[in-house]
Amino acid sequence: MTSYNQRLLIPPEEEEVYPYRRVWRSVIVESLALLVLTLGLFALLGIAGVQLPEAARRPLNYVVAGMPLGLWLVFSLLQERAVPEPRRRLLGVVVVTALAANAVSLPLIEHVFQVERWLPLGNALNRIVGYTFTVGIVQEFTKYLVVRYLVWPNELRTRMDSIAYNLAAAIGFATVLNIQYVLTTDAPVDITAMRVFGNVALQSAGSILVGYGLAEVRFSRPTPLLLTFTLAAAATLAGVVIPVRSGLANASLTFNPTIASPIRGLAVSVAALAGIALAIGFLIENAERQDREAAAAREV
Repeated sequence: MTSYNQRLLIPPEEEEVYPYRRVWRSVIVESLALLVLTLGLFALLGIAGVQLPEAARRPLNYVVAGMPLGLWLVFSLLQERAVPEPRRRLLGVVVVTALAANAVSLPLIEHVFQVERWLPLGNALNRIVGYTFTVGIVQEFTKYLVVRYLVWPNELRTRMDSIAYNLAAAIGFATVLNIQYVLTTDAPVDITAMRVFGNVALQSAGSILVGYGLAEVRFSRPTPLLLTFTLAAAATLAGVVIPVRSGLANASLTFNPTIASPIRGLAVSVAALAGIALAIGFLIENAERQDREAAAAREV
């Protein structure tokens, strides 16, 4: 009886509440949900051959185009409100990036650079260089400017804040690209879903790179060229992925080109996002571990 009463007197251990939304978990959930949707539509419409009514194609394409934003609102923005210390201005970053993309970036790419008139006709190296110095630079610099002047540095309390805000910019930019694709094409719903996933994956991967650069400038003392390097790396990533993904998606495979070609293009998008997220996640965890060790050494 005595031991029982002693156990009652000992307060239960409470798990420490993490004050911020866990960004990587949101990225994984949103990406996997969008990927499952994309593969499901491809299996249903592309492989099984289910025919949709012609009148339903465009409305469904708009729904698919808006899915990334919807997933972000549920698994990122709403989750922010459930934590003790939410990040502010996330929705503002999405809206301002979308407005900047629609008003400045896309008209610059389409009407000034006119990339679709000359880049698809070049060889592989010219396409990579061309997309890097046109589409890549314009997209990444637009997202960087929005985050830089809307939330940096005051809203950044941890390195993951920078990733969260830059991913919000990615969603804003990708949403405009998705809507533009639906407006300008009459693609099947499953092909639209693959294009939507590709846009989101590439925009997110580039923003994670730039987010890491902004975080290190805010919380560390990196080389002055780090931020420039991450911007250049993000633009180069777009320059490489866009032509490679397009080439693989349109390539013929002898055993079953109908099934394999779109999947190969989708795989490039998945690999780009997963590879960048894993690499930057490792770098951020390593930087935070070094900060903890330095703080512990100072206390001693």
